[in-house]
Amino acid sequence: MKFHAEARRDRYDAVVVGAGMGGLTAAALLARAGRRVLLVERHDRVGGYAHAFRRGRYLFDSAVHVVGGCEPGAFEGGGLVHRLLEALEVRDLCHFERIDPFYTAVYPGTSLRAPCDLEEFVAVHAEEFPGEEKALRQVLGECLAIRQEVGRAGELESAFEVIRARSRFPTLLRYRRATLAEVLDEHLESPELKALLGTPWPYLGLPPSRVSFLYFATMLMSYVADGAYYCRGSFQRLANSLASALEARGGELLLRSPVRRIAVEGGRVRGVVLENGQRIEAPLVLSNADATQTVLELVGSEAFPADYLEALRRLRPSVSAFVVYLAAELELCPESASHETFLYPGFDHDASFAAGGRGEAGWLSVTIPTLADPGLAPAGTHLLVLTTLVPPDAVASWREAKEEVTRELLERASRHFPGLAARARLVEGATPRTMERYTRNSGGACYGFELTPRQVGPGRLSGQTPVAGLHLVGHWTQPGGGITGVVTSGVLAARAALGCANEAGLWRALAR
Repeated sequence: MKFHAEARRDRYDAVVVGAGMGGLTAAALLARAGRRVLLVERHDRVGGYAHAFRRGRYLFDSAVHVVGGCEPGAFEGGGLVHRLLEALEVRDLCHFERIDPFYTAVYPGTSLRAPCDLEEFVAVHAEEFPGEEKALRQVLGECLAIRQEVGRAGELESAFEVIRARSRFPTLLRYRRATLAEVLDEHLESPELKALLGTPWPYLGLPPSRVSFLYFATMLMSYVADGAYYCRGSFQRLANSLASALEARGGELLLRSPVRRIAVEGGRVRGVVLENGQRIEAPLVLSNADATQTVLELVGSEAFPADYLEALRRLRPSVSAFVVYLAAELELCPESASHETFLYPGFDHDASFAAGGRGEAGWLSVTIPTLADPGLAPAGTHLLVLTTLVPPDAVASWREAKEEVTRELLERASRHFPGLAARARLVEGATPRTMERYTRNSGGACYGFELTPRQVGPGRLSGQTPVAGLHLVGHWTQPGGGITGVVTSGVLAARAALGCANEAGLWRALAR
């Protein structure tokens, strides 16, 4: 990847604005299909929240902890990430380490390691709550049914086709407006078991009382049934593999190149204008940038109908995160430590989430990627990433609060990992303002719009906009946030641009 002052051409078949994982996916697939593609990114590297950065001898992932769908077997032809890399002929550029257990959940008086195997996952929870094993199996059975029905829905021309084929999607339709808490309350009695099953809610940015059950179920099954994986060498390598696929097919990547404007004339997109003044014509523009910024700033509200602007205004952005990146000379092993550990002060997830709203570290997750990939740091050193979710306006000044919140997270993590603070050799905090600075997401939003029942799938912005030729891609659009969500959005965008009726048709077209 090289830095260029200008694009090599003044006209392309498609321009993709923003090299997050959704934009990378769409750009690489369009190039694979023979389109002339330009991918423009304001940062000095690709990946968005999947990018990695160095601090001396330490290599940190900025935000992504695990990913699913990396091996054959999830669906016919393999999981989504596996199928994507295979179709782009770059599967050999990524080596994925299987993570097991998926996570360790730590509550007062209770600790549980959740395996990446559906039967074992049931067994460890049923061992703690034997009287609820049947109900537990019913809940997870519903989750598995949702995952299967979501796979079938990918074969349809539109998400709205699900309504017309009700008999094929009974679980999706039954729970389309349900929160995770509502479904857990329907089946289970024990508040502690409900809390344990809801442990990984931070992966979706909302507690069980507010997060979409459909989205949670799909996420949980993608890891528990299909396996959780870490990309050796950091998730930057996954992002780079998609960039390599783009360039191998003649696509062009322009880094450190902000887009000033998306040009629209006569109700259709005409191309983009770069910050350096270069005007590039294209009949197709896909924006991986913040959706609100795309509409109001890069294009302009005058190009959109009033009802579209009103629908956009009603959507609520997700929270951001406070993250501490640290390196410590600490002895850890997979038998006593996990890739991901959630530390909760109690079983009330609403209270934990509310603490973040006050700028407090009410809970945290501890990710230790060096357990899966020791090469990220020198021998004898582990990298730990401490994360808690906070809204951008939780405090008056993140600059003033940064040191205190960093210290609080480190102290809480040290209670579970004795000696951590004393053995830390690098400690660096990142606030919602840090997230916003590097991604340009409004408020440093980590999941695009919130993943509530009304803001996932068809309730989210469609990838296709009222402006002809302008598409949205990434976590602001359908189906939602997370690596699988944004990669799916890229697949949907490429499918629409290439005129493929469904996802299977896209893979068939690329295989020719």
